[in-house]
Amino acid sequence: MTEAKKKYHVLARGVITSGDYVLVAHCIGMDNTFLPGGHVEFNEGIKTSLEREIQEELGLESQVEEYLGLVEADFELPDLYHQEINHLFIVSISVLNHTYNPVSKEKHLEFYWVHVNEMENHNLQPYHVRTIIKDHMNKTLKGPYFLSTFDETNR
Repeated sequence: MTEAKKKYHVLARGVITSGDYVLVAHCIGMDNTFLPGGHVEFNEGIKTSLEREIQEELGLESQVEEYLGLVEADFELPDLYHQEINHLFIVSISVLNHTYNPVSKEKHLEFYWVHVNEMENHNLQPYHVRTIIKDHMNKTLKGPYFLSTFDETNR
């Protein structure tokens, strides 16, 4: 694989919960979901990046709170290998709850609530975030976490 066919991403992701539900993002046309948030930009802190991304995606002010941990992941698309670091934070948005889905400000994304026991059915990626979310919601979190798709014992 040549250097031109590799990408490295540093991402800030928000765990936004309401009752037993977690808010997920879905890129229209794809078969997976992911947590709201996105790329950390140069000269920008991780928390600031997450607040900016949520503002861009949902048009809402957010409060970035507790750091839950890091999930390292990799995946391959037909012409491009991706490796990413996902920093996960608890995020509060006072106007959101699971009785309605927020409207996306970005045409390629949609947002909806998923019951914590149905994350697998919605292919929430990277899959290790599911463990962190369940442990956090069940108050069994022993973090901050570090989980990786490179560690075969976690698959």
